Amino acid sequence: MKIERISHNKIKVTLSIDDLEEWNIDIENLSYNSPETQEMFWNMMKKAELEAGFYVDDSQLIIEAMPLQSEGFVIIVTRVDEDDDFESIHKYIKSKFKKSELRVKRKNKKICSGLMIYMFSDFDDICSASTRLLNIYAGESTLYRYKDYYYLALTRNCTLNSLPETVETILTEYGHKIPHASIQEGFLNEHGSKIIENNALEVLQQYFST
Repeated sequence: MKIERISHNKIKVTLSIDDLEEWNIDIENLSYNSPETQEMFWNMMKKAELEAGFYVDDSQLIIEAMPLQSEGFVIIVTRVDEDDDFESIHKYIKSKFKKSELRVKRKNKKICSGLMIYMFSDFDDICSASTRLLNIYAGESTLYRYKDYYYLALTRNCTLNSLPETVETILTEYGHKIPHASIQEGFLNEHGSKIIENNALEVLQQYFST
């Protein structure tokens, strides 16, 4: 594992095949959801603190992974600093996503923030959750699929008649909350399949719920 400090808020990490094998990670089946991958990532960030003085604390992170031919891959980690990185992050988002993916729905004049992602192993569980959430959740909802799992992404503070914790309580009954949602969202956009964009709860309730 080789760590290079590119700028005050960006590092480059080169991981070899040997590094992946050391963490029992198969590059062909790499998934951020696996405990091995998460443990490797956060040990990598700890190493970045010690060797390069790169501290992330509670900052938002942008993760970009680029494979190397038969030699592992390179990860670029960018820390979002509130004061001076908005413009660069804005440019990154515009370059990575279509305009339709940047739309923000405004319902009942509520501000939507705080991404959360839940993983489900059964499609019927998502449909059941969508029925219970339809009248209390007002924000965007996007459904992804990666391998044998479904992932529902929502903004935490978009509720109608309930607290955000009520939404999470319902989701937890059917699925599993994924940590570091902003990182997982980037991974799903790159490697997963987007099944329903922006209004997943409404579509699931209308066409799949009984």
